[in-house]
Amino acid sequence: MRIIGLTLLSSWAAVMSISVLAQEASDTPPAGETRYVTDLIFTPIRTGPGGDYRIINKGLPSGTEVTYFGTTGEGVWAEVETRGGTRGYLRAQYLQKDIPRANQLNALEAELAASRERLTTLQQNLDKAMKQLTSSDSDMSSTAKALTETRAELTEIKRISANAIQLDQLTKELTGKLEDASARNDLLKLENARLEDRVASNQRLEGVLSLFAGIVIALLIPRLTLKRRRPDGWR
Repeated sequence: MRIIGLTLLSSWAAVMSISVLAQEASDTPPAGETRYVTDLIFTPIRTGPGGDYRIINKGLPSGTEVTYFGTTGEGVWAEVETRGGTRGYLRAQYLQKDIPRANQLNALEAELAASRERLTTLQQNLDKAMKQLTSSDSDMSSTAKALTETRAELTEIKRISANAIQLDQLTKELTGKLEDASARNDLLKLENARLEDRVASNQRLEGVLSLFAGIVIALLIPRLTLKRRRPDGWR
């Protein structure tokens, strides 16, 4: 029984060792993964995995993006390469997978600034659109006013045209009446001339008759006188 217990204990220990190794293997990130230097620190890069190796970069600021190639056997030092091509080792505790809060804050501030700039541009475009709309409203108001004035002028022209037609008809009627009156006046003139001729003829005739009567009277009076004297001579 003791031997069986030791055998089971050894088997359990072996299984646990395999499980730990498998867990470590699964936790080991692939080479070439992007990592970031942690916040609020400047960490140097050395030529080897240890504090005795020469420093080739005096200090990477927080948030610096580096390419991660793995850690040493103890997991203390990590092999990295900067964007500038400097490759070396720094302490693995100073690396993290997530973007640092400072970088996130800077990104948010940049996005906020870009949003504000876009907002300013949109506001300017809105102001321009409002000005154009106001100008369009003014143009539409001017056009409507001009259209109203044109309609009023057209109505006045129609009224004047109707009056002109009526005036033309009235003129024609008056012209016809005037022509009739003129014709009547001409007839009256002719009739008056005839009457004047008759009057003149009558006056001439009366003058001749008066003259003739005068002559007759002048001839008859002496004879009558002589006839009256003859009886007187017998006295």
